[in-house]
Amino acid sequence: MRIIFDGRQVDSLDPKIARRIGPRADSPIVEGVIIATDPIIAAEARGSKIGLFVLGGAVAAILIATAIIVLRTEPSDIVFVGPLYLVILAAMGMGGPALYRLGTAKRRDQLARRADRTAPPGTAVRLDATGLTVAGRPAPWPDIAIEAVEIVTEYNPDGADDYHIEAVVLDMGGQSVVLDQGLTTNGGRILDKVLLTLGVDFR
Repeated sequence: MRIIFDGRQVDSLDPKIARRIGPRADSPIVEGVIIATDPIIAAEARGSKIGLFVLGGAVAAILIATAIIVLRTEPSDIVFVGPLYLVILAAMGMGGPALYRLGTAKRRDQLARRADRTAPPGTAVRLDATGLTVAGRPAPWPDIAIEAVEIVTEYNPDGADDYHIEAVVLDMGGQSVVLDQGLTTNGGRILDKVLLTLGVDFR
């Protein structure tokens, strides 16, 4: 079994990271469906837009408050502050949408690459005590082996980074099958059951 950490193969995981990624819980039966990427991108785009509006509003409030203070204390300084504000607002007006489009395009490409490896959207996935069924094709657990486990870092600028298992690559009777947590409903529970049933625990 290969361990892929942030896109690179590693021999082992740091024990601190291993304790953070699980698997955490098993379930007798877990079912899920492969989902399309467009709804994911649309939801993330809405969140990004809200974030940009909130950030823009906060910056605008700071600029307005600063302008009021300048007008009250040193009115003549508005000659210098005014053009500076215009430059800041222009940069925000052009840079914000540009960053949004760039980020959305990058995310779309990333999800497209992941989706290319999985079954088509709408494909049913079921795991129970006997084995794994994908698109109505069952495979018993003894015929399934893990080829690779892919782990990614969740970067947190405000604190410690986190980690999660993004996908597992399985050999199901000679056929390669990728189960992607983010592209499958109940993805976390599905990956947990696969790893626990096949005896993989990084902790």
